[in-house]
Amino acid sequence: MSNAYTQRFVTTAVMTSLLIASAGACNVLTGADDIRFSDEMSGVSSNIGAGGNVSFSTIGAGGDDGGFKACATASDEAKVMPINMYIAVDRSGSMQGHKWNSAKSAFTSFFQDPAADSLKVALRFWPDNTCHGPGMCNVNGGCYSPHVPLGSLADPNHESQLISAFNAHYPVGGTPMSAALQGATQWCMDNQAQNHGSEVSIVVLLSDGQPTQCNTAPPAIVSIARDAYDQAEVRTFAVGLQGSNEKLMNSIAKAGLTDHGYFIGNGNTKDELLAALQDIQGSLACAYAMPEADNPNDVIDPNQVNVTYTPSGAADAEVLAQVSSVSGCGFGADGWHYDDPTDPQMIKLCPDTCDRVKDDEGGKMKIVVGCETLVN
Repeated sequence: MSNAYTQRFVTTAVMTSLLIASAGACNVLTGADDIRFSDEMSGVSSNIGAGGNVSFSTIGAGGDDGGFKACATASDEAKVMPINMYIAVDRSGSMQGHKWNSAKSAFTSFFQDPAADSLKVALRFWPDNTCHGPGMCNVNGGCYSPHVPLGSLADPNHESQLISAFNAHYPVGGTPMSAALQGATQWCMDNQAQNHGSEVSIVVLLSDGQPTQCNTAPPAIVSIARDAYDQAEVRTFAVGLQGSNEKLMNSIAKAGLTDHGYFIGNGNTKDELLAALQDIQGSLACAYAMPEADNPNDVIDPNQVNVTYTPSGAADAEVLAQVSSVSGCGFGADGWHYDDPTDPQMIKLCPDTCDRVKDDEGGKMKIVVGCETLVN
């Protein structure tokens, strides 16, 4: 199962081998350092040659260069980067009854949703007999290994394994949140290292209560999410069911660079949780990695990055203007923003822009380097 939306726009886009905009204190690529971009849509390719100039006879063909021929040093289509989602579900005794049944139903619906087919998911429940306190609180304990190994939601067999795992578990025990989060983030960090940055791994931590085992100090738990992002850019999403510590869950989310926690009431828990999971997926649907140069001595100026969108059937590209943050997007406005203006790691489309492009199966997104950023 797959669809064009998830194949083209879901998650992070990889911009490979992009060139710096100017010499300055950084290196200038020479003819010996030519870089070849591959255009998967048209089957053509283009070289960055001596002096770092792009041959727009191929990349710019069809009027989709956005008018940047004179200044651009590099341009490439956004490439899909797979998302690996490690889901860590609290099954402590307080989850008994309505919350557990609703969580199981919500996750079942999410796993079976064709819109999630591009995701790969690993699933762990905590606590269990290898992930609890005392004596099981370090990352080398059972909290690291998922009960269901990583697999694609496009695979019906993997869907069945995930659903069966929920049916095989039930709520019992305390809340070793620090161990669960450390295990999940360490697994994601190791996964990032194994795939050499070609995929993105994220944590979805779900809990309904206060930490009661292992390290229960909120600052220590928050630091786990912060370290995972600082060391490997692993993001942590925090989902709190009724009874959770909202301040702690919000802090975990902010430290994990996902802005805020998701909080689910005890009324319509299933639908609210499903909506939260879909929003988590959607928050990465139109997010693209900052371009990087192959040479670590080369630097890409974030003020010389532009984003273009060519609607299906259109001859010319639209240049999307940068706004300061998501708050600057405005109702119905097109645009994009950095995740962190002071240290950008990701380019994110405004919500209305994302809604427009993700349904356009023939549309093309490009990131162009070397021209002054168009700012709204």
